[in-house]
Amino acid sequence: MRILREIFHGLWVLGSIVGAGLREVVTIMAFTEGGLMRQFRLSRRIIAFSCIVLTGLTVGSSVTLLNLVRGRYYLTRVKYLEHENRAMTSLLQEQAEQLSKLKIEMAKLKEFEESLREVAGLSVASDLQASESELAGGRAPSRGRRP
Repeated sequence: MRILREIFHGLWVLGSIVGAGLREVVTIMAFTEGGLMRQFRLSRRIIAFSCIVLTGLTVGSSVTLLNLVRGRYYLTRVKYLEHENRAMTSLLQEQAEQLSKLKIEMAKLKEFEESLREVAGLSVASDLQASESELAGGRAPSRGRRP
């Protein structure tokens, strides 16, 4: 309890010293454009309060400016990502079109193969079943059977 009393007394003395220093008056001399001198008397309390307010306004402005810059950065990044997304979407659409063209070409090639087998006199179904059974057995189909 005694330690708390000493700490409180020390803070009280410090506050009194600061308060006494802030009670003094500062005289400001200013010259007008006409050459006249004017004197202003301001208490140190007003000057200290003005400095605190000015510091607060400066910090607030800095934070606002930082948020503005950060917002611009994120806005620019989002625009870039949207542009990249559109480019990737168009590329994907082109690849889907190419895939559909390749599927059509594959179907045409299968039809052509079937017509060739018919012309050559080979049965399409038995030949396809034989090649599937060879692939299932682990052997590759021989290339010698093709005309």
